[in-house]
Amino acid sequence: MPTRPFTAPRPTEYAHVPPAVTAKNAPTDLPPGPRPRIPGQLLYRFQKDTPAFLLDLRDTYGPASSFFLNGQLFIGLFSPAMVHEVTVAQQSAFVKGVGFERMRKVLGTGLLTNEEPIHLRHRRMMQPPFHKSRLDDYARQMSDLSRAAVDAWPSRGTINIAPEMMRLTLLIVARTLFGTDADRHTERIAESMEIAIDRIERTMLPGLDRLDGMPLPYWRKFKQASDELAEIAEDLIIERRASGSDGDDLLGLLLALRDEDGSAFTDEEVRDEALTLILSGHETTANALTWAFSWLGTRPDVFAALRAEALALPWITSDQAPTIEDVMSTEVAGQVVAESLRMAPPVWVAPRRALRNVDVCGVQVPAGAHVLVSQYVTHRDPEYFPNPLTWEPSRWTPQLHSSLPRGAYFPFGAGTRKCLGDQFALLESRIILLHAAARHRLLPMDSLHPLPKAEPRATYRAKGPAPMRVA
Repeated sequence: MPTRPFTAPRPTEYAHVPPAVTAKNAPTDLPPGPRPRIPGQLLYRFQKDTPAFLLDLRDTYGPASSFFLNGQLFIGLFSPAMVHEVTVAQQSAFVKGVGFERMRKVLGTGLLTNEEPIHLRHRRMMQPPFHKSRLDDYARQMSDLSRAAVDAWPSRGTINIAPEMMRLTLLIVARTLFGTDADRHTERIAESMEIAIDRIERTMLPGLDRLDGMPLPYWRKFKQASDELAEIAEDLIIERRASGSDGDDLLGLLLALRDEDGSAFTDEEVRDEALTLILSGHETTANALTWAFSWLGTRPDVFAALRAEALALPWITSDQAPTIEDVMSTEVAGQVVAESLRMAPPVWVAPRRALRNVDVCGVQVPAGAHVLVSQYVTHRDPEYFPNPLTWEPSRWTPQLHSSLPRGAYFPFGAGTRKCLGDQFALLESRIILLHAAARHRLLPMDSLHPLPKAEPRATYRAKGPAPMRVA
């Protein structure tokens, strides 16, 4: 019986994490920040709307600020230079912070949750599945599945865009990962992943892991969902090995991968990377697309340009298979995706934990402190993005791309922690948008409130199903 992620201990190879810095032992030269006298007041504000809380910190105290939650020190670092120091230049001084230990209970030691030195080996071995030669094949599958999905939408009526995007992106990642073997499992995967993500999101702050042991059905489902996902992946791995064929999907590649010394992934490592690809390959992209379609519904000029671009593409108007060059050369679709990732980055905050005392652009960060860099906040810096609260795809000119400093725009992270599947996600997003624009016009159900409310948790998602009118 393999060790399941939910009960697996923290790998001993990981670096020792210093104890948290508390209000009693915090240094006196901390950056400014809120120090409320009423216990729990700050925690309430933080949990009520964390992105707004962090943005207010930046606007009130500047690029660096500090505060205490549950008695532990948090330092927000929001300027592009600070982001670059934490995520790239001095990334070895930090490990992943609050929330990622919780994610490890579902994803095990996959790339998203892994720490050094295991992370570096996995990242090195996981490069081949995302080479350009593979992306061309993924583009064909993405296009076929997207075409079939949008063709099934009603020509008039209503569509719930959030669950529709979840279904489509899960189908794409499951098909590219497991081939048709996973088709019979997609409903179980979707249901278990939704439960697991919900429980992770509700227990991300320090100390809330104690809820795992509560003898209540709500919390017991967390372990059940985690084990269900692991069992599905393990069964598919066993079936593939028994077949004697690697197959031409991502699972086949994972089983065939070899490190420089000739070593291969264990079945447990393959399982963890597969689960990581399922989560990061559908949840984040689905959320970004939900926001993109919602904004497109408010901008007929942008939609008209996107539709014209789509109808000029042979692979959209016929059954021709696109290449990655065909897709990534689309200007309007690229601008829509880039601006949607700026305004609603699926990964909207990147928590870290300081392993040692470190100077970040003059800010002294003590060992053990929680550090927050936030895509949501830094992407709204008016110095680099004029009118930062306005969704304006046309801002994404080649001049903007070349002028942005390091750390100003990082929807997929940065450094060795940058998402390996960024090109996969960008490719998938453009393909889905273009197929949809060629066939349908989606409009807001309520013109007075055209955008869904945000429900930021582990990912920056829209609240509810985000219904839209099909015209």
